[in-house]
Amino acid sequence: MTMMNQKHVCPWWLGYFLLNPVRKYMHSPEQILGPFIKPGMNVIDYGSAMGFFSLPMAKMVGNAGKVHCFDVQEKMLDKLVSRAKNAGLENIVVPHLVYDHITGFSELTQSIDFALLFAVAHEVPDRKQLFRFLYGMMKNKSLLLFSEPSGHVSEKDFEQSVSYAENAGFRKLNPLKIKREYSILLEKNE
Repeated sequence: MTMMNQKHVCPWWLGYFLLNPVRKYMHSPEQILGPFIKPGMNVIDYGSAMGFFSLPMAKMVGNAGKVHCFDVQEKMLDKLVSRAKNAGLENIVVPHLVYDHITGFSELTQSIDFALLFAVAHEVPDRKQLFRFLYGMMKNKSLLLFSEPSGHVSEKDFEQSVSYAENAGFRKLNPLKIKREYSILLEKNE
């Protein structure tokens, strides 16, 4: 298999920058995700990189839950696994390497309680397929927090992605206020 033909993917080494502790002042995982993630949930962090959101999500879901971390770069996932092990979260964090098409993972079909798609959709070559994939993995009435960086993605492009999500079956709930991001909460609506 070959890796996905990305538009532009953040280089793996930039993942260390994304882990910068100062980032928590702008994008606190606990503040952003705390209202949505509960113990025992099965969640997705799509575009997890080295786990800036994944590890706090793992603490939120606890030992009865799972955090399924998807990324296209093996080096990102290797560092994520190492960080999860060091934090004692290796039994909660489940890495998934994504190849050409987002296929497979049938064991997750309709099993996900919450999904995070934070600052990554613009790197995915087929956003329509991405939203269809997430829709298929999620339980009915589960939530998707979708966010894109406003300094990198135009509002028009963000709205186009939201329309792809709606075409996949998601329903818009409400915009979210996250610094330097276009953000919205979506719900799987069967």
